[in-house]
Amino acid sequence: MDKRDKNSSPQRRRDAEKFVSKIEPKQAPSLTIVIITLNEEKNIVRCLDSLAFSKQAFSRIEVIVVDAESKDKTTAVARSKGAKVFVRPWKGYSDQKNWAFTKATGDWILSLDADEELTPELIREIGEKVSAAPPDLIGFAVKRRAFFLGKWIKHCGWWPDSQMRFFRRGTGKFSNKAVHEGLEVKGNTQTLWNPMNHYTYDTISSYLEKLDRYTDLTLINLKPKKIKYWKLYLTLTPSLTFVRMFFLRLGFLDGWHGFVVCALSTYHEFSKICKLWEKEILKWKVSDPRTSSEVWKK
Repeated sequence: MDKRDKNSSPQRRRDAEKFVSKIEPKQAPSLTIVIITLNEEKNIVRCLDSLAFSKQAFSRIEVIVVDAESKDKTTAVARSKGAKVFVRPWKGYSDQKNWAFTKATGDWILSLDADEELTPELIREIGEKVSAAPPDLIGFAVKRRAFFLGKWIKHCGWWPDSQMRFFRRGTGKFSNKAVHEGLEVKGNTQTLWNPMNHYTYDTISSYLEKLDRYTDLTLINLKPKKIKYWKLYLTLTPSLTFVRMFFLRLGFLDGWHGFVVCALSTYHEFSKICKLWEKEILKWKVSDPRTSSEVWKK
């Protein structure tokens, strides 16, 4: 073999590898979509119907629904749509979602709530990003287009509301918070351009019902300084919340919907600190024999 043949041998190998890769394309990864539910009969159909991923993007797609003993037809509807359904007593948002991840078998996991909906543009973008993702890229954040009483709220601090939701299996878990939990991943991440739809509340009653539950849960992870300075938080935080959302974050541009969102958020903050006062301050005074009689007289 002459010198020219020796130098050209590596090039021939590279050409052969390229030729083989064209003949045998790389297999697409698999995907698991995880949804936790509790009495979501009204929302789950829209969510499941939006999961129209193509076989070109993902070789295998599974949908897992972990239900917290719903009283409606959530589980029946989910099964009829082809989802794998697990029924498990409610143990908190983070615990429920992290347990659901243990049942996933896909290379990638997409975590959704029942009141969320994927768009065709987002589905197409996910497929494109995954096919080109380098090994060190482990997750994607997704923007959420939030609807309140049928209207997309573009201001008030509600947009773009990016959430880490799409990640490689085994690289992430939800933080241990009672409410407003976040998916934590370690590694390089990106934010997808196209948003999903988030149908937050379709009635004021549903907002108030959730507010009562969320404010109770918030007390579990309350910071000590809020207990110490509860008077300041009770008198100032609600009004500052309205100013921040309605004026600084341009909530007035969303019209009356924006005004109501800001007003309800103000009430949310007020209720949260009132419950703190009720639980931590009044309880302390009543349990103290030196002040309990004075409290009851007042």
